[in-house]
Amino acid sequence: MSTSRLRRLPTILSVQSHVVYGAAGNSAAVFPMRRLGAEVWPLHTVQFSNHTQYGAWEGLPTPTEQISKLIEGIEARGVLGRCDALLSGYLGSAEQGWQIISSVDRIKKAHPGAVYCCDPVMGHPEKGCIVPDGVQEFFRLEALPAADVICPNYLELGYLSGSEAAPPSTPSECVEAARGLIEKGPSVVLVKHLAQAGLFPDEKFEMLLVTKDRALHVTTPLLDFDRPPTGVGDLTTGIFLVKLLQGVPLEDALGHTAAAYFAVMRATFEANEYELQTVPAQDEIVKPEEWYEVKSIDAKS
Repeated sequence: MSTSRLRRLPTILSVQSHVVYGAAGNSAAVFPMRRLGAEVWPLHTVQFSNHTQYGAWEGLPTPTEQISKLIEGIEARGVLGRCDALLSGYLGSAEQGWQIISSVDRIKKAHPGAVYCCDPVMGHPEKGCIVPDGVQEFFRLEALPAADVICPNYLELGYLSGSEAAPPSTPSECVEAARGLIEKGPSVVLVKHLAQAGLFPDEKFEMLLVTKDRALHVTTPLLDFDRPPTGVGDLTTGIFLVKLLQGVPLEDALGHTAAAYFAVMRATFEANEYELQTVPAQDEIVKPEEWYEVKSIDAKS
């Protein structure tokens, strides 16, 4: 029997929102992660009819105590030690966050090499993305020091670094802010969207990957959507985590994430859809047709 058949797939416990219609949270991330070859255990923090940027939705948060109960059930099956990573995203309450930190501790006790990847979804009221009270503080005070990998956008980076009144406005400022986060806990910071802090904010979609001694930058075309899709950060964080767990070099993990992101965005744009089109783009999520150069930058860029 070949060794490739014996090699276990990376396993991810994905604790995020779920929407019945559309693509956000687990609804945007689980399918791409599975197509990339990960075993994914979805645990939903909320179940909504649709994402909140429609302005109206139905549904409820998952009861806080149910999160720990579900983890206990997995542990009782004797499989918690298989979990290579816990990925957290949108929270229905700050109290859910504390349950997630407790779950990270339990997973790392069963599997000391497991990774906590935090996507600190903090909301964007101007866009209609709303998070409950206390969630932002939870991410800064509790999740940040517990995380091994953290994936903010540039506004979330500013909040986590204590500069929310004046968020980073250049790639060099983002690198410096990310290194400040690294001093508090995580070893890898993926700034999943530089937006106005990028080199080409009106022309390119830019991502930045920062470690203690490296800073990598990649750009893709920025498509002119009438109404930009939501769930993009959930998609990119999930793809990036899978590539990390598969052990590829950081450049390749970032490059694959950017290429797969653009494949999904192009399929969405061509279909004239508001919701991310992950199913039509599934083959390119695995093997993108177009790749974009990953460049090293320094804090002066």
